[in-house]
Amino acid sequence: MKRVHLTNIEYDFLHNEGGDGLIAFLATLRAVKPMEVIRRAGKKKSSATIKSVTGLSRTTIEQHLPKLQEIGMVLVHSNGNIAIRSRKWSDKNLPQLNCRKLIPIMVSDKFTDTKIYSGFVRVHSRVKKQERQIGKKSKRIEVMEAFSNKKRLSQGDYRIWKKLYRQGRTLEELKSKYRSNSTISNLSFHKILKDSNLPSDCNKSTGNHFKNRLIELGLITQNRLCRLKYPNVKDGAFVANENDFLTSGGLFQGRKGVYFEISPHIEIVSNALVGTKKKQVER
Repeated sequence: MKRVHLTNIEYDFLHNEGGDGLIAFLATLRAVKPMEVIRRAGKKKSSATIKSVTGLSRTTIEQHLPKLQEIGMVLVHSNGNIAIRSRKWSDKNLPQLNCRKLIPIMVSDKFTDTKIYSGFVRVHSRVKKQERQIGKKSKRIEVMEAFSNKKRLSQGDYRIWKKLYRQGRTLEELKSKYRSNSTISNLSFHKILKDSNLPSDCNKSTGNHFKNRLIELGLITQNRLCRLKYPNVKDGAFVANENDFLTSGGLFQGRKGVYFEISPHIEIVSNALVGTKKKQVER
């Protein structure tokens, strides 16, 4: 397995153009021939040449190669050699972002796994954003509790309290909306994978499969959070019917009755993206 760095400019653009498949395809090409030309062997066509050096299937190559050629990130020369554009080319020719950073993509022998590693970038971003928000909310509750207990506040904490006071926020409200664990539902995993919020695209089973693949690859862990809601009840039809009306969480049959499970606590356990922000360069 190799680690290939794409810029966030490349990642965002390719994701919009062709999803994780297109990202994984470019990462695979750069993993086998970084900053080099893939030389044609004999009279092989472009797809056969790429297949011989990457091991990718002809179907995968024929699906993604034309798009990279259209964008200009891959060139097929008249002699059959294939040139892969560098990150510098992308910086000059792709739509610019406010800042530039490098995003590591793990390239596996299995193309489907490489696609999962690409999707993990967005899961990682989602969880880290939640963790930052949880930290901010925890601090606000801490400040409000200190004020209600008539404790002396530092200047920074006083500014936080004053802002909350002007907004009309109360300690009870903050506590009622506070969540101490990061979580992503199966439906949200699907939205992250497919980058779609259309109701017609929503599929919990696809999201659950994506989540399980992340767990299998050692990228995330989940801890189930359950409570016994209907003691001594054993009724599969009742559980199925109730789940049809739930927008979050779900019921399941257990030994002691019917349990309600909220979205499980999701934790990042892989260091695959450690150090990404250190590469950030302001433009």
